[in-house]
Amino acid sequence: MPYTRLPLADFQALFPAFSTLTEAPYAAWATKAEAKVGENYGDEQQDATEFLTAHYLASQGIGGAAGSAMLLATGATSFKSGTFSASIAESVVAQRAKGGYGSTPYGVEFQAIQSRLFSGPVLMGFTGTPC
Repeated sequence: MPYTRLPLADFQALFPAFSTLTEAPYAAWATKAEAKVGENYGDEQQDATEFLTAHYLASQGIGGAAGSAMLLATGATSFKSGTFSASIAESVVAQRAKGGYGSTPYGVEFQAIQSRLFSGPVLMGFTGTPC
């Protein structure tokens, strides 16, 4: 099945953390994800593009709980604002602090798709004809 960008409402239904997302940032980050993913992902192109779009949005602090961008950026393990309070396990903070796809749960899912599709055995050592 070929890739088609989800309408914003469908994307929000799939990723409820982005319930306040508007069309302009969604279109901008989805376009960026579409350019990166492409047809090489085959049957996984739809999921990969959606997860990568969500990762890009979350990395920009769009969606999620109040203060999530601050937690992501600083590596804080807890945040309190008024009656809202959030805590994140130190192992999760350590992974997110490294950046990259491991910094959001959506990026982790995207990375898992990449691993399934593009990883394989790594050859090490001399593979040519000896002298």
